[in-house]
Amino acid sequence: MKKYIAPAFLLIAATVYFVFYHQDKALKFVPENTDILILVDTKKCTRQYISGILEYPSLITEKDKAGRESVSLKDTGLKVLDFIQIFHLQGSPISQWYSVFEIKDEQKLLNYLKRQKFIGIGKRTFKKDFIFLTISDGKCLVGTSDSGFKMIPGSIRSGKNDYQADSFIDGSTGSLSFISGRGTRNFSIDLNDHDIEIRNAFSEYHADSVLHHLEKKTDFLNAELDKENINRIAGFFGIDFTGDTGIESLQATAKLAEVNDTIITYGYDDHFDEIEKKTVQKILQPDYAMTLHSTHPEKIIRYFREKKWMNDRNEFTAIPFQPNKVIENKNSIEIISVRNPVKLPSGLKTNYIFIKNNPLWLPGWKTGSPAEKKIVSQLEYLFYVNRNDEHYVKLQFKKEKRPLILRP
Repeated sequence: MKKYIAPAFLLIAATVYFVFYHQDKALKFVPENTDILILVDTKKCTRQYISGILEYPSLITEKDKAGRESVSLKDTGLKVLDFIQIFHLQGSPISQWYSVFEIKDEQKLLNYLKRQKFIGIGKRTFKKDFIFLTISDGKCLVGTSDSGFKMIPGSIRSGKNDYQADSFIDGSTGSLSFISGRGTRNFSIDLNDHDIEIRNAFSEYHADSVLHHLEKKTDFLNAELDKENINRIAGFFGIDFTGDTGIESLQATAKLAEVNDTIITYGYDDHFDEIEKKTVQKILQPDYAMTLHSTHPEKIIRYFREKKWMNDRNEFTAIPFQPNKVIENKNSIEIISVRNPVKLPSGLKTNYIFIKNNPLWLPGWKTGSPAEKKIVSQLEYLFYVNRNDEHYVKLQFKKEKRPLILRP
């Protein structure tokens, strides 16, 4: 009997290795004109999932509150890749992201799309909410837009990229990489029990010391940014701040409030006399303050007027929430909402953005899908801090019994 124990043990060990650890590290589904790449290590996710189940065995049979079972990628008829490859194409809007999967069972995939109420919008192309999907040559292309679907298959078949996972990810749950001719900048993505962390080489002590001050605040937004970070973040949203603006740093804060808004309309009575109708509705109105520091504040004013972001009444019109006023000081420009003025908190002398979730704004978010709104409703705050070339992002979720990887 003993002579069978060692071979059995080796067989089990080999099986565990190939099922949970051995990986195909060739990234076959990344087009050559990719400039941002996100990788997800599915085998590490599987190990984290099993670890969570072992820690909370009662969750095996639990269903979510809506009474639906969670859907595994295996249930879709798609082949589960060792590294899910999500990419952004150079020159496309930042909102457009794609991924490619091999199809293992096409009929199973079609049945899944039908159950999930995807709508056909063309030849073998489907859509649901903000997700587009097309089936081509045994592959399934998924994206937040369908504009890249015709180009992606040919770019992948060209075989010009020879990307390997080791170039982008090193032991983390996922990675975020910026690819350019100057090289690649990699950021690790770690999925923890109740938060997600994205970072490159960054001092955890420095991040924690800044976060310690911010977690106590109740404001919706607090931020401090230097010129380099202002330009970087503005460029991310398609705003050009690289000219001679005079802005050297920024400090901002905002609170959210629900206020009554009166809408006046006109109609006619039975005698065709004009009558006035007043309707009162609740709207979300932030109270905010922003200070733009500069040794030449007149440059900022001139730049705002050239961009038509400031009118003759000294209102900053680039912010859609009115009214506000622009105040020119000796070494700064202040933009302050006038309905209920707020004061800026004491500065932390570092680059950061801290957004704390507020239940007031979620009902007014008209464009979000139910899935997006559910994710945001579970979020406590978003925190970004930067020092030189070191970056750190934390998405903190509400603490529940389930760790994030087991939540429906």
